[in-house]
Amino acid sequence: MVICAEAGLTLDGSLGRVSRELGGAYPELCDEFTLTSIELGFLTERRQALENLSGRVDLPGIRSVVTTLIQTEKYGTPLAASLRVLSGEFRNERMMKAEEKAARLPAIMTVPHNLFILPSLCVVLVEPAT
Repeated sequence: MVICAEAGLTLDGSLGRVSRELGGAYPELCDEFTLTSIELGFLTERRQALENLSGRVDLPGIRSVVTTLIQTEKYGTPLAASLRVLSGEFRNERMMKAEEKAARLPAIMTVPHNLFILPSLCVVLVEPAT
């Protein structure tokens, strides 16, 4: 959506383009974006169409996107800038989750290391001496 917004497409056009691009990989999300794009065309308030999307898809990421889009419409901030900031936040959140998993790894690997690797290593090291 960021690329579409920076290319000059409106919110309606961006949602339509993103739904076409996601069609093969994520058909359910494609259907929701297509329905929202259609709703944006015929509902009098754009906010209602975006809230309908948030109500149908109960995911925190979609809720964040919808909240950002509503605030963008309300305060008149550029769509591309808002989406770029939001994508940066999502990227940072994914990195934090990956770092948390990496930090837990040594504690998880202690038991397998002591049960399987350490005895084998001791056998390999002591065997040539005998």
